[in-house]
Amino acid sequence: MCIDRGIVRTMAVVFCAAAVAASAEASPILNQSFEDGAFVANAAQGTMTLNVGSTTITNWTVVADALAWIDSPNPWFLSAQDGNKFLDLTNFQAGAPFGGVTQTIATDVGAAYTLSYYLGSYTARWGGPPVAITATAGNAIQTCTDNTVSIVSTWSLCTVPFVALSTSTAVTLVGAAGVHYVGLDNVSVVQRPVPEPVPEPSAMILFGAGLAGLISRARRRR
Repeated sequence: MCIDRGIVRTMAVVFCAAAVAASAEASPILNQSFEDGAFVANAAQGTMTLNVGSTTITNWTVVADALAWIDSPNPWFLSAQDGNKFLDLTNFQAGAPFGGVTQTIATDVGAAYTLSYYLGSYTARWGGPPVAITATAGNAIQTCTDNTVSIVSTWSLCTVPFVALSTSTAVTLVGAAGVHYVGLDNVSVVQRPVPEPVPEPSAMILFGAGLAGLISRARRRR
């Protein structure tokens, strides 16, 4: 059986367009791994303390309490999850209050998104567990907790589904539990694709009939 190449090309274009529409959009978070900014390390420590209101980290604002911006390598036996820099939301102080960061992103009202970030711990050296971060975005407030004992610098993936309530959404992450170290790195937000509706049986019959007609015409032309 021979099928018109034009039909094949048309069907390929349709399927490719559907695949693109279903894919998640790129992350609207900027400087998601805290690599950019006016980093000035303390002598021999590879660490910079940032106070509430600081915008030293490009695209981010420090909230809640002071935090530590850390480079790799450093004398704390800690490593980044992505790139070279990351945050410690305790600022190496013992326990609460914890620091945090916020960034406002453009969103579509009513659209569904997923916020992802990595929670860092090293409980064998810096205390805990638990180690936790509370994330706020759109209609969601969720705390991600790591209750494991870590004997090296460790990163755990946390995800928060949320729905945007306006055209701009503040993504905020603040430490919630820990002792001398609550790590944060590699923050991203992606829009979740809207599921395609299941075709009605009548629509499937019409599609099948149309495809059969196209194949029949191709045969006749041969």
